[in-house]
Amino acid sequence: MPSKSKSLNATLLRLTHHYSDAKDLFNAVRAEHPDASKKDIVLAALAMMIDQCETDASSARKLHQLALQRRGEE
Repeated sequence: MPSKSKSLNATLLRLTHHYSDAKDLFNAVRAEHPDASKKDIVLAALAMMIDQCETDASSARKLHQLALQRRGEE
């Protein structure tokens, strides 16, 4: 599990700079990690948002949007 979350975190951080829309970012992450659940991606986005909030506000905002838009969806 830790390597799965680290991989998701790295993918989110890498792709955040390429997508301005949270839905597009989510879909890109899902394409690279088809076995990851929505919950896994949202939790990884929240973790990376917290990690990046002081050093990269733009990325933190995008990750926050992704987490808010996708939480609770099935």
